[in-house]
Amino acid sequence: MEIDHLNGTIWAYFSANYGQVKARNDFNHYNNMSKSKLKKCLRILKLQNGKLEEIKYVSRLLRKKLRSHVQRNYEEELSKDFWKFCKKEFEESETQEPNFDESSCYDYFRNIFFGKHKNRTFNLPSWLKPFPVPSSNFDLECPTYQEITKIIRKMKSSGSPCPIDQISIISFKRCPILRTQLWRLLSKCWTEKYIPTIWKRAVAVLIYKKDSPDNPANFRPIVLEPVMLKVFTSAIRNKIFKFVRDNKYIETNIQKGFWPGLSGTVEHTELLNYLLNHARNKQRSIIVTLIDLKNAFGEVHHNLIKSILKSHHIPDEITAMIENLYTDYGISILTKNFITIPISVERGVLQGDCLSPLLFNLCVNSLINTINDERIQCLGYVNDISLNPRHWFQFADDAAIISAHNEDNQLLCNAFSKWSSWADLYIRINKCHTFGIKKFGTKAAQYKPTIKIAGQQVPPIEDGESFMYL
Repeated sequence: MEIDHLNGTIWAYFSANYGQVKARNDFNHYNNMSKSKLKKCLRILKLQNGKLEEIKYVSRLLRKKLRSHVQRNYEEELSKDFWKFCKKEFEESETQEPNFDESSCYDYFRNIFFGKHKNRTFNLPSWLKPFPVPSSNFDLECPTYQEITKIIRKMKSSGSPCPIDQISIISFKRCPILRTQLWRLLSKCWTEKYIPTIWKRAVAVLIYKKDSPDNPANFRPIVLEPVMLKVFTSAIRNKIFKFVRDNKYIETNIQKGFWPGLSGTVEHTELLNYLLNHARNKQRSIIVTLIDLKNAFGEVHHNLIKSILKSHHIPDEITAMIENLYTDYGISILTKNFITIPISVERGVLQGDCLSPLLFNLCVNSLINTINDERIQCLGYVNDISLNPRHWFQFADDAAIISAHNEDNQLLCNAFSKWSSWADLYIRINKCHTFGIKKFGTKAAQYKPTIKIAGQQVPPIEDGESFMYL
């Protein structure tokens, strides 16, 4: 009742004082008009005392089109924000709306989130290296008001609110009284190790990946959950990350994905490119195998999460809260044409939840901890700058295995295959690739290595073709 009252109070206040955002408008026919046509329409609207909203829409659209023809200062834009400029100029943005009905959508995602092998246990096998006893204790105290405030301030104001309660993080950014009430509420939830049922109802929007929009498999569900739950799971995430970082349970040289304050995409791609160029220039052999997991986030078994948290020495109280989070959690798939009835999430971690990337990383970390061993590292490729071999690049679920010899690469791939089989994750052989360079006569040239995973040959990159990592 307290949560319902808080939700209602926030909604009523901001709705009455700041109005509501219109879900859609009827002015889209202006979008493809030329500048001269827009000027004419705007003049007519003003003369005829047209709708204020329509006049504003046309005015904004006209200003946007006029600005697009102004001479840009590229040097100034580059110096101001290099990566933003590159993303704007080079990133291809292709959007497609789902072209399937509600029934097909529900059936597909119900099968995706359906819990298979519910009673399966994931006892840590002897060949996975155990984590040492922690030297630093886990902080089980309730998050302080300052910690909650820091989490709220770091959240993006542009983040989409959950369509169910429609409460934006901006409400808590701008209003200290609401932050105080939220902190008291979260403290009570933390003390009782309980997540309210009302927070475990969310909506998922579909993000187009590639291929036909007629197939639900070509869309990624991104969950929009209540903002109060996002703050709560962020607090859990921060405490878990601090614990594993302080006890040196994570290896950031191999795994670069989703660690706070670490941008590893550029580092991984640049280093991999350097190793390939080094092998080509020095006429040495190198093999790179890219491994792809099928629906990695969506396939994580909930019992695997419990086992992984236990292996990282996470306290039972925290594990119980995470288990409570995924108990009776339901999401509805939202498109422009329909919204499905809630689907129970019995498998996978939620893409869009603040805690999910860390949970997935910890699952993969059980493998990283094992292969981060000198006896295994020696199977990698050695360059002139560093005598430490590089044998593995990991970014979330994307793995790149590097070695100087075909046999060594096969051994490393066997390790990944054995781990994925234990973790009940599936390798898509047809999406994996292997690339090789070795010396032919007086020069280094590309060739097709022979690597097998689960008895199937990994498709080699054809001669003269390239591959993309991350």
